[in-house]
Amino acid sequence: MNDSLIDTYSSLAFKQRYQVLDSIRLCFKDAALEQEYTANLADNIARQVRMALALAFALYLNFAFLDYLLVPEKMLQLWGIRAVVCALFALLFWLTFQPIFKRIHQPVIFYSSMVAACGIFAMLLITDNQYSHYYYAGINLCITWTLFIVGLRFVNSLGTVAVIMFCYNLIAFYKELHLPDIISNNFFLLSNAVIGIFAGYTIEQHARWQFYQARVIKNNSSKLHRAMIAASLDAVITIDESGSTIEFNEAAEAMFGYSRDEALGQSIGALIVPDANRARHEDGFRRYSQTGEPRVLGQRLELQAKRKDKSEFPVELTLRQVDLIGRRLVTAYIRDLTAQRNAEREIAQQREVLQRNEKLASMGTLLAGVAHELNNPLTIVVGQSQLLRETEQDERVLKRAEKIANAAERCVKIVSTFLSMAREQPPKRKLVDINRVIQDVIDLLDFNLRNQQINLELALSEQLLGVMADHNQLHQVISNLVINAQQALQDRPQKIIRIVSTQVDNGEQICIKVMDSGRGIEPELRARIFEPFFTTKAVGVGTGLGLSVCNGIIQSHGGSIEYEEVPGMGACFSLCLPIANQPIANQDADQSVINSGENIHDH
Repeated sequence: MNDSLIDTYSSLAFKQRYQVLDSIRLCFKDAALEQEYTANLADNIARQVRMALALAFALYLNFAFLDYLLVPEKMLQLWGIRAVVCALFALLFWLTFQPIFKRIHQPVIFYSSMVAACGIFAMLLITDNQYSHYYYAGINLCITWTLFIVGLRFVNSLGTVAVIMFCYNLIAFYKELHLPDIISNNFFLLSNAVIGIFAGYTIEQHARWQFYQARVIKNNSSKLHRAMIAASLDAVITIDESGSTIEFNEAAEAMFGYSRDEALGQSIGALIVPDANRARHEDGFRRYSQTGEPRVLGQRLELQAKRKDKSEFPVELTLRQVDLIGRRLVTAYIRDLTAQRNAEREIAQQREVLQRNEKLASMGTLLAGVAHELNNPLTIVVGQSQLLRETEQDERVLKRAEKIANAAERCVKIVSTFLSMAREQPPKRKLVDINRVIQDVIDLLDFNLRNQQINLELALSEQLLGVMADHNQLHQVISNLVINAQQALQDRPQKIIRIVSTQVDNGEQICIKVMDSGRGIEPELRARIFEPFFTTKAVGVGTGLGLSVCNGIIQSHGGSIEYEEVPGMGACFSLCLPIANQPIANQDADQSVINSGENIHDH
């Protein structure tokens, strides 16, 4: 139907009916609207036609008694006519129940009127003129029946009445009725016809106008409903009693990836419910269909939904029941919670980072205080070791004094590094030999490794290029990794720490790997090992800052540190640094190169 016509006359003013209807032919000017009205009339007229045919059948049978009283000598002929007419009424009554009636209802009604009129005409021809006025009353009744009761359209009714009056006049002149009687009868017939014509015209015009008004209201309401659904930012999906989709708005198309044509008629379970939840959804919908028990209607539910590409995402779902005549529908209002969940996750991460930074700030303050307090006793240790080296003659004591002095100086450098970190001072970078740093760490931790009977395996590549780095900070990182490996081997039967240095990425980076033969780190914990204050050690053993500080130092040098899996080993930490493209000068071969697999300590 042409919706523009409906919208043009949506105010429904009475005068507008003559703009919508053709007043002469009494039909809608819009062909599509006329076709729709005709189809609607076919759906509504069957019951009315059956009642009219039943009434005509009863009247024809009842007036058979009149034949017996007036013309008993011709009673059998008249009853034969009535029998034929009533049989035709019965046939037409049966036809109203057939599907074809919707297409031929107007011809069926027209023939019903003509059958009734023809029966009366036959009786007029059989009876004498002195009794014709009784059957003439039947003509008036037939006209009334045609115009008011039977449901014939006005144009068809007008033609039917004209045929009936014409046939009556032919019969009247044929039977040579008196002219005054013919004129009198025509006067009454015309009076009845005129009244019926105006009444029929008014009735049909009013029926058509009511249909048009209802169509306008329905059309505008439907457009408003569609506009509201289309404007909704939430997905709106309506399903029927079988669970099939009958409404799928634009937001639903964008959210789930289906077009409206793809979604309509599809099961809602197969459309948007994840496979893992499908069985529970179908059980719940089956229970609701059978019992009508609304367990989740009107509630806000948070659950998982499925897109066309099978990906799942969180949604907020609200279900509403819509009761129509003979139907019970359910409308789902769905809101995508992906952005909300991401925002909540980001806020939680920011809160965690803020708390971590606050802890680090507090730790930095504490670190600065501890480093300051350590400076004084370290100065004494350095001084005493220097004095011991100058005054002692025993070679063994001198070697131990040398180690004490080196360790004390190392402690002073570490304290200096702590102070630099606490004061956020930039590191002092210069060309550094990684193998030399590793050797210094081994010299510092050699005693503890020997005491715990740990086999240290070094595989350091020859002639590594240097890196621009802070020597003390790299020393701190490697020391931390070796100490962590040492602690992981305390209760292990086989105690091995392996350190490997090599050039990777076509000589663009130097990679150092520190691995041990311990248990390693559980897969679910590996993503958090570089977080501040996160530790896998027992309470009181670690602070959770070591790997976090190492990660920060390596990243500040433009490198990276990662956890790797190495077959046959436990934990393995790989740190990579960009090379400086400058060779390390004046290095002793035995300091810079230690062959792969060589055991430094074999206990």
